Amino acid sequence: MALSLMSVLSVLSHFLLDFYVSFFTPLGPFIIQKFPIEIRILTSFLALSAAIASLLQVFFGFFFDRVKYTKSLLFTMYVLEAIGISLIGISTNFWMFISAVFIVRIANSAFHPLGASMAGEVGGRSVAFFSIAGTLGAALGPVFISLYVSYFPMQSLWIVALPAFILAGFILRLNIPNRTVHNVKFDLREVSKLLPILLVVTVRSFLMSVVHAYTPIYVTKIRSYSISLSGLLITSGMIAGVFANYLGVVLMEKIGAKKQDLVAFVGMGLAIFWLIYSKSVIPIFVSFVLFDFFGFLLMSANVVQAQKILPNRKALASSVAMGFAWSLGDFIATGYNSVFGNNVVLSLGLAIPVAFVASIYFGLVQKFDTK
Repeated sequence: MALSLMSVLSVLSHFLLDFYVSFFTPLGPFIIQKFPIEIRILTSFLALSAAIASLLQVFFGFFFDRVKYTKSLLFTMYVLEAIGISLIGISTNFWMFISAVFIVRIANSAFHPLGASMAGEVGGRSVAFFSIAGTLGAALGPVFISLYVSYFPMQSLWIVALPAFILAGFILRLNIPNRTVHNVKFDLREVSKLLPILLVVTVRSFLMSVVHAYTPIYVTKIRSYSISLSGLLITSGMIAGVFANYLGVVLMEKIGAKKQDLVAFVGMGLAIFWLIYSKSVIPIFVSFVLFDFFGFLLMSANVVQAQKILPNRKALASSVAMGFAWSLGDFIATGYNSVFGNNVVLSLGLAIPVAFVASIYFGLVQKFDTK
């Protein structure tokens, strides 16, 4: 795989920007204590903010396929995420906190189709490393923020945001080449080719949204462990996702999408089952890590599949596979959380049959495959 400034910058940017956006879930127990609210209110709003931000990726993707300039776009995304993280630290009420979350998530949402398009200029393996970097950033973010708020006041989060401000200024000094763009008209029939991938990512997004939202609360409220442990748990799962991201692309090329979907969804269902029946630290850790491993097994592979289907619309294809489908899953999770949200174990348990039904449909029934 040939390296270029654009691909390297996409990978490094994905790491940092996903590092910041991963702060919200592990902060859940802390926010519930700081702003006395119901569990379902917090989980519903976190899912809703993720859904709206992800939905916007389609519009960003369509726009970025027509705009070749990269430098100013990256600069804006860095600055907005830094501002949002700083605002979280000085939030005096829940609504201010949610507003800051929206700022960070929308900036992060805008970056994903742009970054994937930058990585896609090189090839599929570059997209895999792009996804790995984001997963690694999202892995380190939860344990970092959990430890940070355990030792330092949240008001000092502006210090954590400083690197983004500094790097934004550095980006303006770089000579970043323009991306390849294709000014072709939007064709709904062309985009409809992505429907099989859209469905897979929607279900995976729903499952990961539910499990990631409730696991920190399950660990702290049900099993009575510390918030720092819940952050370490999420980090461990995301680190497993780093390896699964790359392995998923390789596996897809060898066995095809259908067999990969079967393995991934069966694994996710079994991992959730093990998680809710685990009481001690080690089984909780192992089950959650396995869940994330199987979930991330599909992430890079889905993006590569989408870009191969629409090779002249890499940003749009990536936005559907990463953004629009994620938003659908998060919107479903929002409604799900609002109904079952206060019963943590039930919320996790009902995700099990969803995973198994998905494994049957995507792994055995549907016709779409890459082999």
